Amino acid sequence: MKQKESPILSAVLYTLVAISLFLTVRILSTPSTMGLSQNSATSVSANLTNTKKIEDVFAPIRMIVHTDKRIYLTQAPGIMQSVNELLGEGALDGIEGVSTYLQEDYDALILSPMQLEIRFAEEIPLELLSRYFANLQEDYYDDSIDRIIFNAKEEDPVYLLNDETKQVFTALRPENVLQPLVDLYEGQKDAYMEVESYESESAISYLPKEAITIQKLVYLVEKPSNSYFIDLLFDDTTDLKDNGNDEYVSYSDNISELSIHKATGLLSYYRNILDAEELPDYRLIRDSFHEIKMLDNWTNPFYFYGFDAETDNVYYRRYVNGYPIFGEVDYGLTRIHMSGSSLTELQFLSQVIQTPLTDRREDVTLLSGADLLAALAAAGYSSQEIQMIALGYDWTFSEESNRLVNLTPKWFIQIDGVWKSLDRWVGGTETEADDSGL
Repeated sequence: MKQKESPILSAVLYTLVAISLFLTVRILSTPSTMGLSQNSATSVSANLTNTKKIEDVFAPIRMIVHTDKRIYLTQAPGIMQSVNELLGEGALDGIEGVSTYLQEDYDALILSPMQLEIRFAEEIPLELLSRYFANLQEDYYDDSIDRIIFNAKEEDPVYLLNDETKQVFTALRPENVLQPLVDLYEGQKDAYMEVESYESESAISYLPKEAITIQKLVYLVEKPSNSYFIDLLFDDTTDLKDNGNDEYVSYSDNISELSIHKATGLLSYYRNILDAEELPDYRLIRDSFHEIKMLDNWTNPFYFYGFDAETDNVYYRRYVNGYPIFGEVDYGLTRIHMSGSSLTELQFLSQVIQTPLTDRREDVTLLSGADLLAALAAAGYSSQEIQMIALGYDWTFSEESNRLVNLTPKWFIQIDGVWKSLDRWVGGTETEADDSGL
């Protein structure tokens, strides 16, 4: 005999089916938190890692406008991105010629009135700027430049300069290449500050004419799980040894070793490689980028910061709001040692900033350029000893929690290859530096 279905039973069954479907959708759409590191205060999954583009990493960091009487500078990220994109459209023809200038003539070229100057953080091989050219000849691939100059005279070529060698490369200027760059100044003058030139150990640079105020920033910091780095750095984890202790996470196999400092997140990696082929510098630098682009998960701007031909070390640096990150421990620096096309050593900070705490921001006023140089001179440092000066952020972990980081604006000076904040060079304490604008 046919049974009659109960309305109550049907309602219960439909409800259970709906709940099941809802839970299935939630499970499929929510990332799993399994496998996150238990050694970090906060970890993030690998899908938050930023995949870097070569054209963004090998890019200019500031533009200087020389008028007939004054000089203005910007390092606003939006403007510099536009500069990079404009030049990246193949704005220049191939190299026409190269000359080596005397120091006096070289400085005069840089300080000529009525021109635009594009600056890089460090000298970059021309091959890695080949997108700027309609046709860059291979003979110039390994030559490097620090800056590009566009003079207001339409008949003048484009000048590409190397501060160390005093070489000046010239390229034929296409029509209408200067005006879009001028528009980036005319339309956003409030993003520029007036600066004065000064002569350092190797080149002309610029410092603000007046005292400058920048906000101190506070962020929550996060990092990928340890398993994320293990998967990327070890080809086979079958024989991986756990050598960790209270201070470090550490793993090794027969040819390589990875360690991560638990408190700070500083990562060090070593791999033993034999019989590497010799490569041109530009190839080695390019290959270093391909090694780091997935590993360093910094999502803010990140720039090439130099190459040491004696050690084959390649350097990159993290930036925030157009300013580089330094510190007593140089948390902003990424160092890669290359052997041929292969990475053999790597050091960088696995921690990244993610969430700004806007209610904790505060203004910090820094010395003008003239007062900065006077403070250094009073401490016994002449301009000829100073290699570079940069306005940057001092990265320090908060005493409240290792999940918080303070980014404090300071003047940083490079002497004998070492970057230190002004207060460390002149012997002041951090408190005195903050009170005095140092």
